[in-house]
Amino acid sequence: MKNIITVLFVGATLYSCTKPENKVSEKKAAEPEIKTVGTAEPVVTPTQEVKESSEENKKEIVQELSAFPIQQVIKGYLPLKNALTQDDSKKASDAAKNLFSILKKIDISKTNVKSNSELRDILESASENAEHIGENVDDIGHQREHLLSLSNDITDLIAEVGTGGLKLYQDFCPMYNNGKGGTWISETKEIVNPYEGSKMLNCGSVKKVL
Repeated sequence: MKNIITVLFVGATLYSCTKPENKVSEKKAAEPEIKTVGTAEPVVTPTQEVKESSEENKKEIVQELSAFPIQQVIKGYLPLKNALTQDDSKKASDAAKNLFSILKKIDISKTNVKSNSELRDILESASENAEHIGENVDDIGHQREHLLSLSNDITDLIAEVGTGGLKLYQDFCPMYNNGKGGTWISETKEIVNPYEGSKMLNCGSVKKVL
């Protein structure tokens, strides 16, 4: 009977010593299947990264494609020229002020011609001429003098950056400026002279198609 009790006691002891180890072993074996996310930093998904990268690329493309606003300048110049063909100094003054505002807002550093120092000089000259025309509402002769210089500035701008897709004509009046002549830029092939106005409205010829 003693032998039986001894065997049972030893068996119970061995069971109590080995069983917890088995549980620990099983727990360790199961641990690799548990997935946890415990970082303090936000998790950035591949989709977010692609989206952010795409937005940055779009900004770079827009900046690269930024062009000199030559169309806006030309469309500011034409009403001024047309007002002088009608001998309307008040309308010419208003158009000149609008053109001056357009020219002063141009920031070459944000265009694809930002390194062109000559273009800066042309813009400065055009702004000064537009300003003079705007200020001399009661002196159409003085306005026409500055239109001649302004037209040369617009011609130089077009030579630098093109017409922006607009079809234009460079016209020439041989009578203006004491026979020295003068050019202007027109949107029509028909000659309508801004230097002589109603006095010699159709005097001149097309010098060049732009």
